[in-house]
Amino acid sequence: KLYLKRNAQNARGYFDDELTKRRRDWKEALDVGVPGSRKWDTADFDESNACLDGFNQFPTQEECPAFREITVQYFEECAKLSNRLARLMACALGITEGSDDAQILDRMALDHTSYLRMNYYPPCNLNDASTVIPDDPPPLGISPHRDAGFLTILLQDDDCHSLQVARFEDSDLGRDNSWVTVNPIPGAVTINTGDMAMIWSNGTFRAPLHRVLTDPTKKRYSSPFFYNPGYNELISPLDCCCCEKKKEIKYRPCLWGYFRALRFAGDLTDLGVEIQTSHFKIDTTSDHIEKQDEFQKAVNFEENFNVEKYRAILESK
Repeated sequence: KLYLKRNAQNARGYFDDELTKRRRDWKEALDVGVPGSRKWDTADFDESNACLDGFNQFPTQEECPAFREITVQYFEECAKLSNRLARLMACALGITEGSDDAQILDRMALDHTSYLRMNYYPPCNLNDASTVIPDDPPPLGISPHRDAGFLTILLQDDDCHSLQVARFEDSDLGRDNSWVTVNPIPGAVTINTGDMAMIWSNGTFRAPLHRVLTDPTKKRYSSPFFYNPGYNELISPLDCCCCEKKKEIKYRPCLWGYFRALRFAGDLTDLGVEIQTSHFKIDTTSDHIEKQDEFQKAVNFEENFNVEKYRAILESK
């Protein structure tokens, strides 16, 4: 697994050391995403496959027979379903096919920068001294967070139910009884709204806070597909969610490539902040607007992102 490990120059591959809200997750995972060339049959590290998220690192056919073929097939079906769901969300907002407001969905269908994550959560015995760090809270599979992209298609484990969603709104804090376990329905997938859809809809669609608990005896597997816009896409509230309904605009425009880069940098290393949609609210003061403009001028989305190269722009001052 370690020879497939991701690094500061490549967001894709195997990892067991991700940080969520600056706290290490109790899990292992493998990420694969749409290649820069958008051609799955091109060699993973071919120069044409370079993009902000980096290069895929599939195990070889000898190591995992049919793994690549099945993963790619599932990935493409998730992309089709995501496009369909995004258009149904648009329909719910009153957006018609062919309208100006629908053009972002057309671009996303062609240029999405989605990735598929395959999670493994090992058992976590809290009575084991090697598991618990003194004076630290017990580990979580994933700490409370919101998904960054547009929407997520999650294939859950039917045997181990550890995903929880928060009942409370507009806060990352809550009591234990504020969390509800999301029990999977066999044969079905769980759909989650992401941060970009929340900005796009001016808050009509909410990105829910969620977390994953550990289990003392059971393993858990899950596979979320993150449907993400193109890196150059500037996500802003739709007119139909603001002006036409005489509602105040809640968010400033957000560059997906900047948001994604900072989220990955925060997953990999502690920059002092994890970017949130709250940084783009009209009624808040944030240096991220200036930072994303600076980042957009400096970055080439057809090259691998490099944490150290952009640290001076991204890190918390």
